[in-house]
Order: sequence, then C-alpha cells, then structure tokens
Amino acid sequence: MKYTGRITLLILSIMVSIIESFSEATSIWSILEAILFAAIAYLLGWVYDKTIHYKNKAEMSETRLWDLLKFSPEPFLVYQDEMIVLVNDKFEELVQSTSNQIIGKSIFHYVLPDYHSTIKQWLQEMIEGNISIDRVELKINTTHNNVLDIEISSAPIVYNNKPAVELFLRDITKRNRLEDELRKNEELFRFITENTTDLISYLNPNGNYEYLSPSSKCMLDFNQEEMIGRNLFEYLHRDEVESVTRLILEADSNLDFASLSHRVKKKDGTYIWVETNARTIRKNSRKLEGIVAVSREITDRIEKEKRLHETNIMLRFISNMDGLTGIANRRYFDEKLQEEWNRTKRSSLPFSAIMIDIDYFKKYNDFNGHLAGDDCLRRIAIALKETLKRTCDFAARYGGEEFVILLPETDEQGAAHVADLLHANIKKLNIPYMSTAKEPIVSISVGYATLIPDEYSKPEDLIKLADTELYVAKESRKNQFIFNQYSHLA
Repeated sequence: MKYTGRITLLILSIMVSIIESFSEATSIWSILEAILFAAIAYLLGWVYDKTIHYKNKAEMSETRLWDLLKFSPEPFLVYQDEMIVLVNDKFEELVQSTSNQIIGKSIFHYVLPDYHSTIKQWLQEMIEGNISIDRVELKINTTHNNVLDIEISSAPIVYNNKPAVELFLRDITKRNRLEDELRKNEELFRFITENTTDLISYLNPNGNYEYLSPSSKCMLDFNQEEMIGRNLFEYLHRDEVESVTRLILEADSNLDFASLSHRVKKKDGTYIWVETNARTIRKNSRKLEGIVAVSREITDRIEKEKRLHETNIMLRFISNMDGLTGIANRRYFDEKLQEEWNRTKRSSLPFSAIMIDIDYFKKYNDFNGHLAGDDCLRRIAIALKETLKRTCDFAARYGGEEFVILLPETDEQGAAHVADLLHANIKKLNIPYMSTAKEPIVSISVGYATLIPDEYSKPEDLIKLADTELYVAKESRKNQFIFNQYSHLA
C-alpha cells in the first residue's frame, strides 16, 4: 500500500505512548513528548514509503523496457556507461550479429567515424539535460561491412537505477536510394528539357498545356508562358484536328502510346511539320491524368520525302514508258495485263486485246532510213493512244513495229469497233512509203480476241489468240483486220 510505512510507525508510536502513560504520571511534557515521537515515527514511515515507491517504479521501468524490446517493430537498444547493454532481435537483424556479440560494445563500433563527434555531443546533452532527439540521420556499418542509412530517435531513461539512453533505429537506406534516384532523374529531366531541341510538353486530359520545355521558343517562336494554359487545338492545322481528337478520345479510355506526324502553327502563322510521340499518365484507377509528348520538327524530312515520292513517280513513269514512242513499254504491259485480268476475272466480264503490226516496216526503213522509221513509230503510237477514249483502255509497244491494246470490260463487238477506228486513224496519217505521192501509204494489220477470264484460262491465252488472228490477217492481205470467229468459244 502507498502509506503502509507511515501508518505502521504511527500506530507503534501511539502504543508506546499509551504504555508509558501507565508507568508515569501524565503531564504536559509527557503529552508533548508523545506527539514529537509520533511525528518522528510518521516521518520515518514516509521515508520508507518513498523508498518502496521508487524501487517499484524502477522495476516497472525495466518491465517497460522488456515490453518495448518484445513488441517494438523497429530495432532498439539501451546505451549505458558507454556500452550497449540491451538490444532486441530487430537490432540483431539490422547489424547481422547476435546479442552476445553486441552487448558490451560501444555504439561507436557501428557508427561511421564521420558521426562520432556528433553522437558524443548528443549522448552528453541527453543525459545531462534530459532532452530527447527525434529523427536524426546517420550511417552505420554492419558486421558484414554493409553501410546503412539510419534514422534515430532517442531519449534518456533510467535502467537498473542508473542513467541510460534508449535508441530506436529505422533503416532508411532504400528510401534514401530512391530519393537519390528521384533527384538524379529530376536533374536529368531538367537538363534534357532545358537543353534539348525537341519540344517536351505535358497536357491535361482536356488538351491544355501545363508544361512546355524552353525549346518552344526555337521551334515555334512562342515562349513557354505564352502557350501554358492554352489548348493544343489552337496550334494544330485544321486538317489534323480530326485525327488528333480521335487519339485524345482513345487516350481517355485505353490508349497508352501514340506516334503521329502533324502540322503545328508558329507565331508568325506559318506551319511546320512535327513528329510527336505521346504517352499517357494514369492514376491507379486507370483514369487519365495527363499526356507527355515529345515533338521533333521534320519539315525538311517531309519535303525530302515529298520530292523523293515525286521522283519515284517520275522514275516509275520513265521505267514504264517506251523511250522512242512515249507509250507504255513491254514490261509495263505485262503488269497491266495481269492486273486487268484479275479485275475482270473477279467481276466475270469480257476482256479483249488487239495486236497491231505495221505492214512492210522493214521496207519503209530501207527506203526512208531509220530516223524516218522512228518518226513513223512515234506518229502511229500517238494515233493509237488518241483512239482510246476510256481511262481503263491501255496501249503499249509490244516490240519492234508491233503494238498491243488492252480493252477491259469490252466484248467482241466493242473490240471490232476499236479495231475499225485504229485502222481508219492510221490511214488518216497518210504516211507514204516513198517521197513520191504515187507510192502506197503506211498501213497496219490488226488481230483481236475476247475472253471471259476464269480459273481455267490465263492472260497469256488472250494475247496468243489475238496474235494468231494478227498472223492470219498479215498472211491473207495487208491493210486488213480479221474478225476472230472463235474467240467467243475460247
């Protein structure tokens, strides 16, 4: 009980005074003597009660320490008389040693030398000034020489009736490494964004700029402040608005990355081509938080690609054309024949071909020379091409003085009509074999055929049939064309 000593001694003093009253006469001095004796007994009892109280408190303090050791999730130690006197299992794990190896060692055995003077000052201030220290960072060395970043909270205590210090430790090595990595990344990002010629931007889900790199001045002549808060659609070419709108709508749902080429307006109102790679940033709920975009000017590349495309078209045109006559050559004819054959085959439509040969062309060259022969070929090629009225009709030089015409979706009557026109138009050219007007004019022989393409026929079959009819025409009589009576059966 809290007052056990005082009550016990006070009762004893009263009993002694009563016993003495039986042996002596009662007087004022005897009464005063009894009161003084009772006061002294009470004082002695109070001293006894306080001694018991502090002893129990010290025992409770040690019990509290053991509870801390048992339940603390953090490493914990007690430091007393310049040595470690108590640790928990978490501290053993931290420094990779057992308690038997740790107890009795100085705390400076683990703390790196750079922190020794600071730790000594802390320990002295805590014991002398009864102050606490909270969340102080330092480095310690484990038994296996692993350097750890530690955060310490410490306070003075009484342990085994003597002043001591309790220390709670927290391993913050991983956190500091992450912070260092984040700091390095931030510095690297800042360096890149401030020095790159590419335009780096951050847009909110509404398409408003929240950040732009300084390169906006070089690329668009806009300062960062002039564009931040404005919407990207203010700077897009109207032809790209629809495609960019579609990408932003997709980004709001599930699109994570996109790459596109588009035009952006400069401060002077002109447009440049840029290539933009954009990536979405999402919250844990997958809701769109923003878009990071990196844009690079590609105006020169686009112009070069455009010129290259135009050059390729020209080269293809040149490679497809016969250099002398200016109409399609044999190689282009072969491609066109296969292409039109497949098209008419899908639609089950008739396909006609006309083979043309200039009569007595060798004799013409012998009489007039090769320059005149070349001119004759050119004039006939132009006449053949001008005879054709539909865009799908195709004329080519087949070889030497032979020409070929393809008539997709044309039946026998249509082919016969075109053959008649060809014959008449060549006759109108009135090209004489000799310089005298009495000599006959240049004429052609024509043979044609018609097929409906199917899985049992090939495009070469059509050309062979037309070529056969041309041979019959040349053998029977020049300046004639022969109707293929059997083409509709082929």
